[in-house]
Amino acid sequence: MPLGHIMRLDLERIALDYIVPCLHDIGFCYLDNFLGEVVGDCVLERVRQMHYNEELQDGQLAGQRNAISKRHLRGDQIKWIAGTEEGCEAINFLLQLIDRLVMYCGSRLGKYYVKERSKVRG
Repeated sequence: MPLGHIMRLDLERIALDYIVPCLHDIGFCYLDNFLGEVVGDCVLERVRQMHYNEELQDGQLAGQRNAISKRHLRGDQIKWIAGTEEGCEAINFLLQLIDRLVMYCGSRLGKYYVKERSKVRG
């Protein structure tokens, strides 16, 4: 899998010059074409396979919400991937990049400190 262009990216510069200012200014950030076409297509294909094989679960709400339709509030579907599962090499690569970006951004978000990705506990 050709991943060379990602390795040349200066992740710290992306974090400090783009992600951190976006998070401060508007509260969210997206990176267009971050993985490139080849790796992005590999991630997309694996997600499509998981969807087709009905491996995805409805997104969860934090805390208890009785008598509220979860699907009405949150329509996404999720699956927690460690990246070590068979066929998930591109997802593993994406997760490693995200972890490095989180590390660079973590202490630069004002009163917030993000040190890692984690599962939400309900």
